[in-house]
Amino acid sequence: MSIERNKNKQSVVNKQSADLWNKYYKEEKMNPKIGFFGSYDIFLHDSILAKYLPFNKKNKEEVKICELGSGDGKLLKKIADNFNYKPFGIEFAKGPIEQARNRGINMIEGDVFNKELLEKYKEHFDVVYSYGFIEHIMPPEKAVDVHLQLLKRGGHFFIQIPSLKGFNYLKFKIFRPDLLPLHNLAIMEEEKLRHLCRKENVKELFCKNYGTFKLRIPMAKTNIRWYILKFICGLEYILNPICRLVFRDKGFETKLFSPCIMFIGRKI
Repeated sequence: MSIERNKNKQSVVNKQSADLWNKYYKEEKMNPKIGFFGSYDIFLHDSILAKYLPFNKKNKEEVKICELGSGDGKLLKKIADNFNYKPFGIEFAKGPIEQARNRGINMIEGDVFNKELLEKYKEHFDVVYSYGFIEHIMPPEKAVDVHLQLLKRGGHFFIQIPSLKGFNYLKFKIFRPDLLPLHNLAIMEEEKLRHLCRKENVKELFCKNYGTFKLRIPMAKTNIRWYILKFICGLEYILNPICRLVFRDKGFETKLFSPCIMFIGRKI
């Protein structure tokens, strides 16, 4: 299912609909472990951000962070708390908005490609980011552009996308083949993401695969595949601490197994 938006002279196709996101957040029960046995890809993600994002030493109200497609606000709250930022989220699916507000997120309800929304919040935020967003948008260049339109000059932005290649493609092909058509697999490489983010007013700070491995997948139904995956994911209790001890915050990243790609840049 896709939604084409031609309002305000925008020509954007979103492979995900609001109904699909509403259904996802209604059924989503993933609760990744934290601490030493927590997911290694999340540990690496947090380590990368700690290296490249500035910590706000001033009043929290003075530094604003915005997530595009912020969903229920779990990740946004975590990042905002870690860096002492004031959190804002833009979301077009109504279902998760109230959940995000209950977490203290300042929610902007609407389509991020809406011309009036972009004008109102033009260069308004100090940090802008998205997770699992641009790979649903065609053309992806427009999804990258809105990050920069909302970002102040001198501000930081980062874009994370899944890497559904190699092992990760096979994993989805077996357990959730229905999700593959909703993603733009063509951009899921380091150089492709770097090319999309390469602009005259952008200074690249980081662009790499990260995560080393990831076994878990969001499962919609409790069926035989759900139980098989649950058993397989039990291996993470062994692999996560081993990777922390051996690789620490460096990771061992490969195109075959790393589940994510992230670009971090600064608007100049």
